[in-house]
Amino acid sequence: MNASAATVTTLLLKEHGLRNTAIRGVRANDPPNCRFTGRAVTLRYLPLRDDLLPAQSLSNPDALMHRLLDRVGPGDVLVIDALAREDCGILGDVICARLTSKGVAGVVCDGAMRDVAEIRGLGLPLFCRTGTPPPSFVQLMLQDLDVPIACGGVSVFPGDAIVADEDGVAVCPAHLAAAILPAAAEQDRVESYIRGRVLRGEPLRGLYPPNPATVAAYRAWVERGEAD
Repeated sequence: MNASAATVTTLLLKEHGLRNTAIRGVRANDPPNCRFTGRAVTLRYLPLRDDLLPAQSLSNPDALMHRLLDRVGPGDVLVIDALAREDCGILGDVICARLTSKGVAGVVCDGAMRDVAEIRGLGLPLFCRTGTPPPSFVQLMLQDLDVPIACGGVSVFPGDAIVADEDGVAVCPAHLAAAILPAAAEQDRVESYIRGRVLRGEPLRGLYPPNPATVAAYRAWVERGEAD
């Protein structure tokens, strides 16, 4: 079981006092296909300066986008600081097709995207603010890769763990991920067990939060293989 975004944010708050870990203002482009976990590869966009536009073109073999597409791979999540702009689309279907072919786990952007229906058809999980027709280069330019960014009001550093599902997108600092993600997955499994008992009509008292008897019953449930 993968950790849920909700439980990751809860554990980061309870165990480390981190309150600002859920990216705001984004929605899943394809809710049935929006659950992923991976490492953050960060992109920072700036307002376009017209004299620098030629360097942005994909016809330029040294464009930053080409460098990005050459190096990303399985387990990577693109996290994009697009200044929350909704008047231009950061990526489109062709670039997203390349990301899909490279095994990228997902894309999170606090701005808009183009070709959202086509991206949905690719099966690439995407969170963004909205869809829009104009291309990115009418307003923005890609300036940096692998630098700290702000995305949806949250600081994201390269290598941070990104956990996404229908609730939204959580950011777990890289140095905490080895402890937080397994603990969150286990907590989700405990709550799945408790939810089943509640649905059978049992009262919450002693179940949630679990008392020692409930913990023992849960462990027996796991040992019987009923959690699989």
